[in-house]
Amino acid sequence: MKTSSDQQSLSKQTARPKSVELVEAENETAAPQKKRTIPLPSWHFLGVLLILFSGGVGFAATSILLSFNGSSNCSALYTPLASATTRLYCAQLEAEKQTLGSYLKAIRMVNGFPQDHALRPDIDRNIEVWTNDILDLAEVQFQEGNLDEAIAIAEEVPVNSSGRILAEERIEDWRLEWRDGERIFAEVEREIRDGDLNAAIRTAVQLSYLDNIYWSTVKYEDARNQIQLARKENEELDVAYVSHRRGGIENWLEAIELASKISEDSAAYRQAQNLIDDARQNIIRYIEGLVDQRQWSQLLSLSDRLPGRLNLDNMVVDWKILAQAGISAERGSAIDIETAIIQLQSIQPNSSVYDQSQALIRRWQNEIADVAILEQGDAIAAGGTISELQRAIAKLNLIEEGNPRYREARQKIARWQERIEIAEDTPTLQYAKDLAASRRNDALNEAIVQARKIRPGRALYSEAQSKIREWQGTIERREDQPIYDQAIALGNSQRYSEAINVANRITAGRALYPEMQEKVSVWRRELTAASKLQDAYAAASRGNIQSLVEAIRLTQEIPSSATAARSEGRTAADQWSYGILNEAQRQASALSIPQAIATAELIPSGTAAYSAAQTQIEAWERLMRPAPQPSIELSEPLPDPQA
Repeated sequence: MKTSSDQQSLSKQTARPKSVELVEAENETAAPQKKRTIPLPSWHFLGVLLILFSGGVGFAATSILLSFNGSSNCSALYTPLASATTRLYCAQLEAEKQTLGSYLKAIRMVNGFPQDHALRPDIDRNIEVWTNDILDLAEVQFQEGNLDEAIAIAEEVPVNSSGRILAEERIEDWRLEWRDGERIFAEVEREIRDGDLNAAIRTAVQLSYLDNIYWSTVKYEDARNQIQLARKENEELDVAYVSHRRGGIENWLEAIELASKISEDSAAYRQAQNLIDDARQNIIRYIEGLVDQRQWSQLLSLSDRLPGRLNLDNMVVDWKILAQAGISAERGSAIDIETAIIQLQSIQPNSSVYDQSQALIRRWQNEIADVAILEQGDAIAAGGTISELQRAIAKLNLIEEGNPRYREARQKIARWQERIEIAEDTPTLQYAKDLAASRRNDALNEAIVQARKIRPGRALYSEAQSKIREWQGTIERREDQPIYDQAIALGNSQRYSEAINVANRITAGRALYPEMQEKVSVWRRELTAASKLQDAYAAASRGNIQSLVEAIRLTQEIPSSATAARSEGRTAADQWSYGILNEAQRQASALSIPQAIATAELIPSGTAAYSAAQTQIEAWERLMRPAPQPSIELSEPLPDPQA
């Protein structure tokens, strides 16, 4: 709002042109007098008169301006006839109401003056201020999330005003900022729908960087809430996925139950429905497998447990019919099979299991004839004699390959054939057992001959072969026991080479061969250990450092199973390691420390002198390091040698 001093200044600016007009009028009046040669007053008089006149005019203008009541007169102001100063003053009063309408009215009151008007700079500055005030009002709406209201307010700025460009720039900035917010928020929602919540979190953070309170706070919080909800629902869905991945009908049903709890307005709803569809397909394939495998009881039980949300009602009805028919047919009688056929005939052609039902009908129709043959065969075999079993087998051989009951017929034939073979071969095997009971070698040999009469493939063949191996082993043990005992005695006397030669007389395949070879392996290791130990002693006898190192290495190659040789070799290696250390110490005494270090480093780890050698090496290395030169600080100048 303009102060009183500002009003006086504006009044003076308005009064100044009026003084000039009076002067011009006075000059025009004086001109004719000059032509009439009327004598003019002296210039002193004119100067005084001019000063008095201009001062009077200024005083009158100031008095008028000071007596002006803006608040009352501005309301009745007729703008086209008002002076620029009055209009600007009234516009400032109007703008002080700080409403959109007052700012627009203030701009309209002063916006009509030409660019070259004396007050135009003041007018433009005020318009810029009021335009910014209008944009501030619009900014409030923009920050509160009302983009359309903000744009509508900003577009109220008059097109021909100096602040219109600023308003349009601000509108463009808002639109760009709003588009960024919408783009980021849409990206967050897409990532939530795709289940990539980590990416959604990273994207949502971008909202907090926007220069808009609505997007950086309200919508950012909205995005976070959606992510938190999606995370919770995803955790529930993850449990369903885990069950689904475990596989099996129970886990699939559990996955469907969990996924069904996800509401339709959830971001995870689509994933939940996809999971339900996958589980549904797995269940259908599983049931198809039950049908193919004729697992009728499982099919019937599962059909009763399928939830209605899978939309499998029609299929479930047909599965139950199929299962009940299969259970009837499995009872095996002709009447049961006929009942099953009647049940399947109720399945319609549009059913998913129609083809399977028709195939089963054809199968069971052919099976009725086979059932009659099987029943006749069972009746014949009931007597249990060899001839009756043979007649029953002949009867079942009438069922040709490819018939529904062909496999069952072959199983019955195999059982009856086994009973025939057992009845035929039992006397032979029992006779062989009776012979072997005496345990004499000749009787055992005869028992083996009798048992070998039972041919491969016969029911008692495996038992006969087991007895043959038992009796043959008894004979071989009796024959080879003296050789075994002799070899053991030689080995206990540490005559390993002789023991091995005797043991090799028991050939492969004989009863005592595996046990004998275990002993031979032990004796061979003892021979190897003894050889290594002798080689070590031979190397050490040469007396030089390299020979001692070689001798220690040979002792370390002695097998740990050769306890005695290993212990003796370890003792010798410890002595030789100290010999190497002594030689290194002698070299050090001879002031050949590098050579002493090199010699000590040859002592192998694991020997008695190794630790002492490492300690000695460290001591020698310290001796070889040059001592640091002490720094000498000269507090006084050195004496002159020439003095």
